[in-house]
Amino acid sequence: MSEKICTKCMAVFDGQKWFYDEGKHSRLTRMRRAEETLCPGHERIEKRRIDGVVSLKGVFLKDHLDEAMNLIENIADKQVHRNVAARVYNVHQNGEGITVETTETSLAERIGKEFEKAFSGDLTIQWLRDSEFVRVSWQRD
Repeated sequence: MSEKICTKCMAVFDGQKWFYDEGKHSRLTRMRRAEETLCPGHERIEKRRIDGVVSLKGVFLKDHLDEAMNLIENIADKQVHRNVAARVYNVHQNGEGITVETTETSLAERIGKEFEKAFSGDLTIQWLRDSEFVRVSWQRD
């Protein structure tokens, strides 16, 4: 049984790679022909592995909070279909802005770049030396 399905999402492993396929996931679940496990993204969530932190701040953000939250959700949805390990671990809002924790550096970087593209502002991306961790900051006043 080389095929696997994630118990928390519609990810399927075909023996070589993980990918999203709701139809195949449903068939394999119905036929009980795949090992049930966690995909790489949900494994990282279980292990609380955070590879990226995005800080979004500024007066503009306070006035466009719903748009910002929708953009984060849309980016995360698109990215997870490309890479099942790329997940939003946590989104926290406070008086200063929004902090997004991700399980993949590529997702954190993508969120920052998409905010800059959609809303302008100042973007900073800092990679920690000798580490698979990125800190992304975006601000617009």
